[in-house]
Amino acid sequence: MDTKFLRHIVISLAVTALVVYIIYHSIGSGAYLMMSALAISSFIIGYLEPHRGWVLALIQVAILLIVHFLKLFTPVSADMAMFGTFAGCGISLVFSFVAGRLARLFEK
Repeated sequence: MDTKFLRHIVISLAVTALVVYIIYHSIGSGAYLMMSALAISSFIIGYLEPHRGWVLALIQVAILLIVHFLKLFTPVSADMAMFGTFAGCGISLVFSFVAGRLARLFEK
């Protein structure tokens, strides 16, 4: 692995930590903020690595699921945390794929 990819993994971990914080502290109408944070973070991940962005997206999904199933944090709203976790899995993969395709399109 090259240093650029390792740097992008560190960026992905930092962004995912922020997303986990937002998911576990959202209440009421915070779903919009939660979904926006997930979409933006996944788009950044896909745009950083157009060819290997799926690896970063899988890291993000794995961290979301690990935090949820191991109950590492106590959520403000359990329903919102569960919704954010499982919706975030799909959003992460889709948005990173779309951003990777856009980045490859702009490379040409």
